[in-house]
Amino acid sequence: MHRVFRAPLVAVLALVAGCATASVSMAPEGPPQPAVWAVRDTDSTMYFFGTIHLRKAGAAWGGPVAERTLGEAQEVWTEIEIDPAQEAALQGVVARYGIDTTRTLSSQLEPTRAAQMRAAAVEIGVPPEALDIMKPWLASLTLTVVPMTKAGYDPNAGVDRTVDRIAEAAGKRMRWFETGEEQIRFLSGMSDPLQLAMLYEAIEDVGKGTEVLERMEQAWEVGDERVLADEMVAEMSGEYPELYDVLLKTRNTAWVDVLSREMAGSGVDFIAVGAAHLVGPDSVLAMMRARGFKVERVSPPAP
Repeated sequence: MHRVFRAPLVAVLALVAGCATASVSMAPEGPPQPAVWAVRDTDSTMYFFGTIHLRKAGAAWGGPVAERTLGEAQEVWTEIEIDPAQEAALQGVVARYGIDTTRTLSSQLEPTRAAQMRAAAVEIGVPPEALDIMKPWLASLTLTVVPMTKAGYDPNAGVDRTVDRIAEAAGKRMRWFETGEEQIRFLSGMSDPLQLAMLYEAIEDVGKGTEVLERMEQAWEVGDERVLADEMVAEMSGEYPELYDVLLKTRNTAWVDVLSREMAGSGVDFIAVGAAHLVGPDSVLAMMRARGFKVERVSPPAP
């Protein structure tokens, strides 16, 4: 069974994960040293930093180079605006795109699958009737995220949120690529077969996401972009091209259009987006290279 769905869901909303059989580098003995890249011209610099959207409270958000480069920046970019008012409004958006008032989810599944879904809901402590009113994309996300939050992983401790808090406290200009509603629509707009495949995988792998997340954290903490590319991107692009295109390639292309125009200006920017967006052949960094920009890894040396 391939396990590729969690990685893109992480990049968008709340997780970082890859194949359950991933082999990753050992965790660092000292402070983490996640990778930082730079794109420069004569009067501007962009630092790129991959984030993890779920961390445990108190976990380090980055190493010395990430701290230094964030400090240098005048403008800081995240995927979406990180603001309590916006997030409160997003709950209604999730309900609009993720709740089905016309038919139950179990009625769309074979009896065996419906029974498995109910059992998975009970296993993670979610009332089966609450899951049954969700559309498949939201149910699959719920089955994956809830065990992680129960294990202590918290969106409020996510790297991007920490970057946002530090930058705002320092008076930096905050910018973002998308709205929360756009991100929800990326998921809700996926084809029915793909949404059901995501749900089936979440049912079969319920409770396993925390172990996978821990292994991906280890790769992230030592800046092992090879492992992150192999386990979050490569298999998905080959096996599930629709998911890859919707959640990574198309969004990366749109972001690079914006960033290429920004490079015509001057100053220092810090770009903090999900780690999956910065590795692989269709990553933001690969696309920046293809447009003629020189991309340099500044920390740490690649394992």
